[in-house]
Amino acid sequence: MSGSFQYWAAVVALSIGIAGCGDTPGDNAVSQAAHVGLNTMRAASVGHLQAGEARGFLSAHPEALVLDVREAAEWDDDLGHIDGALQIPLGELAGRLGEIEAWKDKPVVVVCRVGARSSDACRTLTAAGFQQVNNLEGGMVAWRQGAE
Repeated sequence: MSGSFQYWAAVVALSIGIAGCGDTPGDNAVSQAAHVGLNTMRAASVGHLQAGEARGFLSAHPEALVLDVREAAEWDDDLGHIDGALQIPLGELAGRLGEIEAWKDKPVVVVCRVGARSSDACRTLTAAGFQQVNNLEGGMVAWRQGAE
């Protein structure tokens, strides 16, 4: 079952559960599915890391994926990129989620130039079922300023 389907199935189940199918809350499969869906959506919230926090986080979590969602031309521009990062431009992310499936239950730190595209990417990842997603606030600009 695809992550997108699971997400929408949870949303529908949650909606039906809130509407009140059954005599008492939690007494039927739909209400129970809604409860599970709500817990899944809560568990997949996006964290926000400042550059200094991200450096410490990555040191403490060597298994983490650093996902750079900038365009190819930005990879080696004046800001460069974080060592070990994987580049998947934001516009390609939804179609390339299979490449990062192994990190669904592992930490992911998403970065772009200033933090806007990475924020969009974080929403895409959580909707696809990624559980430990963190946005690098201020992006590569903040990362480089913190290195000086």
